[in-house]
Amino acid sequence: MINETPVYGVDFSGAKTDKNTWIASGTYTGQNINLDSVNPITRRDLISFLKIVPSHSVVSLDFPFSLPIDFLKSWAPQAITMQDVWDVTAHKSLKDFILARDTFVEKHGEVKRKGDSHFPESYSCLHKSNPNMLPMTYYGMQLLAELHETGFNTPPLTASTTQCPTLLEAMPGAALRAFDLPYKGYKNGSQAMFLRKLILEKLMMRFNLIISYDILTSEIIISNHDCLDSIIAMIVSVLWAESPELFLHPSNNDQTEVARAQLEGWLYAPKRINK
Repeated sequence: MINETPVYGVDFSGAKTDKNTWIASGTYTGQNINLDSVNPITRRDLISFLKIVPSHSVVSLDFPFSLPIDFLKSWAPQAITMQDVWDVTAHKSLKDFILARDTFVEKHGEVKRKGDSHFPESYSCLHKSNPNMLPMTYYGMQLLAELHETGFNTPPLTASTTQCPTLLEAMPGAALRAFDLPYKGYKNGSQAMFLRKLILEKLMMRFNLIISYDILTSEIIISNHDCLDSIIAMIVSVLWAESPELFLHPSNNDQTEVARAQLEGWLYAPKRINK
């Protein structure tokens, strides 16, 4: 009997209209990745959906799980881990978050988290324009606050002793860079459609990604970069299910780095993979 792992990828949006979040759902067989569905979903429906995924699932979400340590000194001064940050954020408004960010950035600039230094293509989660990271980061942390009550493993926090779904902070651009695929220019611009088609074809070939054309076509996928990003995030989940050692982690030999990552969050992108 084949041991199958449910895998999901979420391209998360904090937009006011709440129409731009996408989720890709699939199954990893150990040899193939079956893309079962990919759809837009509201943030509220996403929470409801994730609360009932199987306990051995892996879910990759495209938003920062926490905030830079210097900003947290004023936003959540008592926080020890990112779970504490979620709890604080759950009781504050987006307006509160934006005001706190503006006050901080005026003095210190849009600082990054320590772990983000490994990924030059990443933005500070305090970045405010093109793209505006603030609503996505705020609503993402609120989502995590609610989901954590249900029971999830959220690296680099200490894993639960019982089997729970795993939630990973992911970034499609960082994954594409690790795959040696175009990670710029595929969302907008004159070459966007060509690059999306190239990316999808390479992913299908390298990772044995199987798409049921009864559900959707390649043309539908490449017509929307949010849809494609959710599939890329799902492949990140597959790689984690295959082996967490494929990813860069905080150094276990440096307890200060581990503690900081448990507070600030950690972007999980695979190491360079050439299949």
